[in-house]
Amino acid sequence: MKKIYSMLALLCATFMVVSCNNEIEETEDVGYLKLAIETYTSTNTRAVSGVPDGYNAKTMHVELRNAAGAIVMQTDDFANSSDFQGNIVLSPGTYAIEAHSANWDGSDSGFGAPYYAGMTTVTVKAKELATANITCTQANVKVTVNYDASFVQNFKAAQTVVTSDIDDVAPRAFRMNSTVGSAYFPVAPLNLLVSVTNMKNESFVQNNRIVDVKARDHYIITYKVAEAGNLGGVTVSIDDATQTYTYTVAVPRKSSTALQANNVNAWSRFANLTGSVTAKTTDFDATGVTFQWKQQNATEWTTVENSALTNSGDNFSYKLTGLIPQTTYSFRMSYVKGDISVNSNEVTFTTDSETEIYNSSFENWYMKDSKVWMPNEEGTTYWDSSNSGSAGLMGAQYNVTLRSTDYVHSGSYSAKIQSMYVIVKFAAGSIFTGQFGSLKGTNGASLNWGVPFTSRPSALKAFMRYTPGDINRGNKPSGVGAPDKGEKDYCSIRVALMTEQLDVDNTDMSTFPDWENDPRILAYGYYEQNTADSDWKEVNIPITYYNTTTKPTHLLIAVASSKFGDYFYGSDSSVMYLDDLEFEYNEPTIR
Repeated sequence: MKKIYSMLALLCATFMVVSCNNEIEETEDVGYLKLAIETYTSTNTRAVSGVPDGYNAKTMHVELRNAAGAIVMQTDDFANSSDFQGNIVLSPGTYAIEAHSANWDGSDSGFGAPYYAGMTTVTVKAKELATANITCTQANVKVTVNYDASFVQNFKAAQTVVTSDIDDVAPRAFRMNSTVGSAYFPVAPLNLLVSVTNMKNESFVQNNRIVDVKARDHYIITYKVAEAGNLGGVTVSIDDATQTYTYTVAVPRKSSTALQANNVNAWSRFANLTGSVTAKTTDFDATGVTFQWKQQNATEWTTVENSALTNSGDNFSYKLTGLIPQTTYSFRMSYVKGDISVNSNEVTFTTDSETEIYNSSFENWYMKDSKVWMPNEEGTTYWDSSNSGSAGLMGAQYNVTLRSTDYVHSGSYSAKIQSMYVIVKFAAGSIFTGQFGSLKGTNGASLNWGVPFTSRPSALKAFMRYTPGDINRGNKPSGVGAPDKGEKDYCSIRVALMTEQLDVDNTDMSTFPDWENDPRILAYGYYEQNTADSDWKEVNIPITYYNTTTKPTHLLIAVASSKFGDYFYGSDSSVMYLDDLEFEYNEPTIR
């Protein structure tokens, strides 16, 4: 594809909050926040039908939420709000700050209706000034439709209707020689249905689909006349700098039927097949559409009958199950009606592998530097623990995670994960995939969470045995649901599939991800308990997928004998045994 490089004009609308007094009065129980918002836009904003009268995308709604999720402050006009001017006085703690275009949530479509959003977190400390900057970027999708000169000369009439895969989003029509301007849609796949009438008064339609849609994308659709013998097609050029995608769509002069098989979202044992009827005659019969598939080297196609397909207009889909992991298949659409027989392009796809967890039964251990137990074979970096902090600093007797023969579910060893008081600080036992980073004195450590992993399991199964102690160490953290001192401690198991390794620092809780909303987290599962087990117990943790099209690059499994150990809060008598971890690969849970 040819890359087209163009510069979009960058208009920065910056709302700066400036303190009237550079001197901060030091008060023991409050801190201060200075907040700035920048809105990056390359579009003009105006009031349009479909959104509230007077809507202005650059008028920002801002909310401050505390760690418990409660709104502390908010405004519908940040730039003119006196509450947000100067240094904002807040109780110490971590705050989430969200900003978006006021008076509309961007959930519908509209001509000339961009929508901007951004968020950040900030930690406010007593007697200190914190600063936060939110960059708000376009959070919906822009669509422009053009008809080139050859198209206008060869067709009497044409109209393109753009629709969203999201229910209740209004369609937007672009009429040749009539509609001017761009429409905006929420982030979801888009469908382009062009209806044309040629010079012989033959009318037919052609459908195209844009699947991998992201916020800030601008799709410029230019229709042209297809060359002789061409049933129509799409070429795409991409401007990387501005995220502008120029689609050139060819439409034939004569009425015809054409099919388009789309790229396949293949998991390990099933695949979601989709395709479209991209051009059709007026007597087209949708019951003639079928899907066909085979293993790549097979000679015969297996046909999925029309009655098994799901269709919405000219878009068809089918979930193909019973596939073999790490196997290559081919897929196509077919249309047979009377003496007409048409096949689409063939799409080749390979199912995911079903990767297992390294050292899942914790049989392999070695002693590092004669004092730190490592849950791997020597020379392998997959699992790590908080031992590098507790034992690395204080000696071998302070390993909080170690191999054990006390209780074993299978094999020779299990992982014993215990919380203890290490000289001057409470240390929760933990084990996780990734690497221990570096100590931050006695206040905590940096951690590198995650190891390379590209499979997509549906659940994590584990065998565990837990004895919680009564919480007796540390100060109860606020806003995170921690139990009171004297109540039972909690253990926790979390599993996440991610697009990158996560670098966190437990001296700065703002570095921890929002597990259910961070775009780096594609799927997540969690388990906790505060009751004692008298024997081994099997737990099955479903993994919920927030993104089903992007494949992960990293896996995090993190287990702790004291859930609130990152806050140095828990019981120094809590003990957990862990053994025989295993992934399941079935139908996923999808949010």
